[in-house]
Amino acid sequence: MLRHLGWLAACCAASAYAADYPGLTLNPGDDFTLQGNDTVNGATAVRMSSATLNFGAGPITVNATGTGIFATNGAGALINFLPSSVVTLNVTSPTAGVGILTSSSSNTAIDLQADSSLTINAYQGINLAHTPRAAPNRLSIGDGATLRVNASGTGMAPKGLLINNNNSVVVASGGTLGLGTSGGRYARALELSISLTYPDAAADKFTAAPGSNLNLSTTGQDSDAFYMLGVGEALMQGNTDIHTTGANSTGFYLYRYGAPTSHLLVAPHAGGHATILTEGQGSHGLWAINGSQAEFANASLQTRGDEAAGLYALTTIGETATQVRAADTAIATAGAQSYGVLAQGYGTDVALTRGTVATSGAQAHAVVVAGESRFSADGTAIQAQGDGAMALLMSSDRDAQTATVSGGSLRSLRGSAIGIEGGTARVELDGTAVDGATNWLHVADSGALAVLRDVTVPGRDPSQTDAPAFPAILHGTRAAGIAATATVVARNADLTGAAITEPGNTSHVTLIDTTWHMTGSSTITNLVNDPSLIDFAAPQGGAYKTLTVGNYSGDGTIALNTYLGADDSPSDKLVIDGGTASGSSKLRIKNTGGPGAATQAQGILVVDTRNGGTTTATAFSLSEPVVVGAYDYQLYRGAQTPEQEQNWYLRSAILPPVDPTNPDQPGEPIPTYRPETPGAVMAPEVARQVGARMLDTFHDRMGDQYALLNSAQRKAGWGRVIGQRLTQRWDGDVEPRFKGNIWIAQAGADMLERDRDDGLSDRLGLFGAYGQADGRVDGFVQGEHGKQAGKLRVEAYGLGLYWTRLKHTNWYWDNVLMGNYYTGRSRSDRGVAASLEGWGFTASSEAGYSFFPRHDIMLQPQAQLVYQYTSLDDTHDAYSTIRYHGGGALTGRIGLLLQGNADQPERIRPYARINLWHRFSHGESVSFGPSDSIRTEYGSTSMDLRIGLAAPLNRQTELYASAGYGFDLDGNQRQAYYGNIGVRYSW
Repeated sequence: MLRHLGWLAACCAASAYAADYPGLTLNPGDDFTLQGNDTVNGATAVRMSSATLNFGAGPITVNATGTGIFATNGAGALINFLPSSVVTLNVTSPTAGVGILTSSSSNTAIDLQADSSLTINAYQGINLAHTPRAAPNRLSIGDGATLRVNASGTGMAPKGLLINNNNSVVVASGGTLGLGTSGGRYARALELSISLTYPDAAADKFTAAPGSNLNLSTTGQDSDAFYMLGVGEALMQGNTDIHTTGANSTGFYLYRYGAPTSHLLVAPHAGGHATILTEGQGSHGLWAINGSQAEFANASLQTRGDEAAGLYALTTIGETATQVRAADTAIATAGAQSYGVLAQGYGTDVALTRGTVATSGAQAHAVVVAGESRFSADGTAIQAQGDGAMALLMSSDRDAQTATVSGGSLRSLRGSAIGIEGGTARVELDGTAVDGATNWLHVADSGALAVLRDVTVPGRDPSQTDAPAFPAILHGTRAAGIAATATVVARNADLTGAAITEPGNTSHVTLIDTTWHMTGSSTITNLVNDPSLIDFAAPQGGAYKTLTVGNYSGDGTIALNTYLGADDSPSDKLVIDGGTASGSSKLRIKNTGGPGAATQAQGILVVDTRNGGTTTATAFSLSEPVVVGAYDYQLYRGAQTPEQEQNWYLRSAILPPVDPTNPDQPGEPIPTYRPETPGAVMAPEVARQVGARMLDTFHDRMGDQYALLNSAQRKAGWGRVIGQRLTQRWDGDVEPRFKGNIWIAQAGADMLERDRDDGLSDRLGLFGAYGQADGRVDGFVQGEHGKQAGKLRVEAYGLGLYWTRLKHTNWYWDNVLMGNYYTGRSRSDRGVAASLEGWGFTASSEAGYSFFPRHDIMLQPQAQLVYQYTSLDDTHDAYSTIRYHGGGALTGRIGLLLQGNADQPERIRPYARINLWHRFSHGESVSFGPSDSIRTEYGSTSMDLRIGLAAPLNRQTELYASAGYGFDLDGNQRQAYYGNIGVRYSW
């Protein structure tokens, strides 16, 4: 009660008068208040024990040469900064001055209440000395309160805030703690340390609540912004800004010393931020050692000096494993050999979730896993930009490391994406994009890919009198030249670059639903492709690539670049070196401009076995047709010699079996033309067939000449429908055969009719026609004669002019000229189609002379010449261009017509006719691609037999019809069935 009254009286007195105290000593039970404008001066300005010191509202200054406020041993000491107090504490000693010092077991509480302010200018700001658990010291900074420490001097170790055993600091929401040191060495802004007096029972705790503000900065060498040695916990959930500029000055330094562990959590809440920036050489963003645990969320760690890692986690021999977790955190380094993440030692475990890791310096690998450590990343973008810098480096001599990367990416702009040197390493990728400027994977001896510094881990620094006598050593000089054994499992990944396994090292790579864009020749000891795509990049400068493996298995796809030409054309290759290829993989062949050609010997090597390598019979097949020009390339195991029997070749011809009685005289190879060739090459001829049916003969088109002569109405209009079932084979490279239907609708009319006095009659008329041929196609394709190949459809539109001269009693002369427009499509059975379009014309001249063995029987020899010219436009299908060269065909016919009731036009007049047709020798070539031409011979001789009738319906209308059968006489396998029905109306 007296204490409180004394405080009230002091407040009232001080409000009127400012006091200048030469020094204060507060004894147990005292309760003293300094008021606005008060000043305290002294070597030790305030010495107190189990007392209360209050700082009232307004500016108050405390000046000391040694210690500003010293809380000695005792219980219940309270240093209380009341709301709206503004206190400046200056200590001038440049080597030992302390702003606020608590002694062991002082149980001191330092409270900055709402809206209070404390600024300390001293060699050390606040030193909370070690205490047993029963008598902890605590510092609390309330809402709106601000504590700023400017620590500097000429001594070795200025410090902003030093927290020893079992003490705690709390920065409440809205509170601000700013700690800065300048100059010196081991000049840390915030230090949580341990005394060896209580090594196993010591724990410090630092808490910055959500909404708080923490600012830590240092400028000296070996001057960490946040330093935690021993065991304790630091929670930073508000706005955190950390900045160091000196060499070997980390943002966070954690070293567990004792049991159980030290724990750091930097996780600003929504709207907050955490930014860590170091600028000196060897100044890591975080260095966590031996059992320390660190967690970051929504943070940014950036280093600018050389050899300065963003996150460095280390475990020395025999120590508890260090663990670091970072989520939604951006890690960036700019210096040479400044790794983004370094997990080193024995059991070290680093895990990243989302966020980014980016390095830009030379040899600054984004992630390094060294010794016997573990690393994992989920949804994290990891990138190294500097010369020789890798996205992920696994480095050891005899230890085992693991790395698991899910989602995200591993990219190196000037080096390998993943490097594995020495020891035993396992890398698991799941849904990850991996991209190396040179290699996506490089496996080599220890020491071959990177130079890792051996690390001497400091213990307590020289600023602490109870430092351990010997620092911990990571391991001695790392043994160089130790071979690596690397296991890489990639699931749903996208890999870009080569994969290199240096001699003497071992790699086991398993691809599961993964795409590998192989940009350079690669070597892998054991490769499982299950089922994935290995896609060889296009050759540069004519240099094709090899993928050399010891053993290969799986059911994936390998996409090879091949110049599809003759034997020994260049190609990418899968090389089986001393091992076995098994499974059922697909080869996808990408033509690099080859024109196609008929191979004559072993063909083009695509799978090469060396040093006793073997392949199973089902190991490889083509993923899709390999076509260029006119040829289908097939995949074959083996060739004609024993040393080739395990290799795989592409051939556009079938090798004949070797005659054991005459092995030096092999037969001719059998070309494997592609199924699209028969339909394409016969398209012009089928178009001509449709055109020929449109003209047919005079009697097929017009009916009966005597009906024309005896008609009372001399002009006529006519129409007819023609149907034909045609099967015909032609000689040539692909022996094309058409089997289908032709039908035509045709109509015409006489435009001019004239009778002459000498008994001659002339008729001039026009007609139009539409025709269509639709049928199956087969031929000599893929090495088989008569193999079904596809379908062909040709449509023809015709417009013609005819002039017919008739002699009443005995002869006729019929001349026709017709133009055609063609469209259509050829389509193979594997779905490859080519459109058709073109034009043509047909000219026919036909004559017949009649004899009458009896007055009602007519026998009429006939002769006809037909010339057809057809020009189809160049076209293309999925595999090549198709070029038609156009050309004409001349066909001759001689026939004999036998007709009854020839002199009675009013009656039905039956007839029979025999025709002998001859196509004068005519070859035609169609070009596929730049060089391959397929030639077909259309010369042929055939015969057809027809029967028909002309039946008058009335004086103006006559119906005429015929049917027939045709066949070849020279082995071209022609068979045709005809039907023709027409009507003529005269007026």
